Amino acid sequence: MRRLDSGSGTRVAALGIALLAGTVAALAQTTPYDFTGHWTGSATQTGKSPVTLAADFTTGTVPKTFTGTLSSTSADGTTTCTAKGRQKRHQKVKILLKPCDDGSHILLSGKLDTTAQPTITGHFARVEKGKVKRGTFTLARGASPSGAFLDDPERSAP
Repeated sequence: MRRLDSGSGTRVAALGIALLAGTVAALAQTTPYDFTGHWTGSATQTGKSPVTLAADFTTGTVPKTFTGTLSSTSADGTTTCTAKGRQKRHQKVKILLKPCDDGSHILLSGKLDTTAQPTITGHFARVEKGKVKRGTFTLARGASPSGAFLDDPERSAP
């Protein structure tokens, strides 16, 4: 005759509670971040000089998404791209720059750091004419342009 073991039922219930608690903790980690604003930084392609980056993002239509434009300035000139970004789990961020006015497509993959000054740091892959070129980048939420703090004379430019 079979004997019922009530211990296994207790273990299953405990496992269910642990999974639920883990799911709640995971959801708390992916709280949508507001990427709206001006971001500046630099990118360095392997074997090339650094370029200056400037981006303007706005909140997307779906939570955890954002859109905007990103411009890179180098000795060769300025390239502007349309940006579509998404915040992933564990503060990871993916930004697709497509199309760019030079015909390239770029994918930025980075990690968002929201401590003191929000920054996105990571690597990129640039595809132009079928060739992939890689490098690293950093974007930081930029300070407001000079004179933007008209209501606070201590913060505005002289």
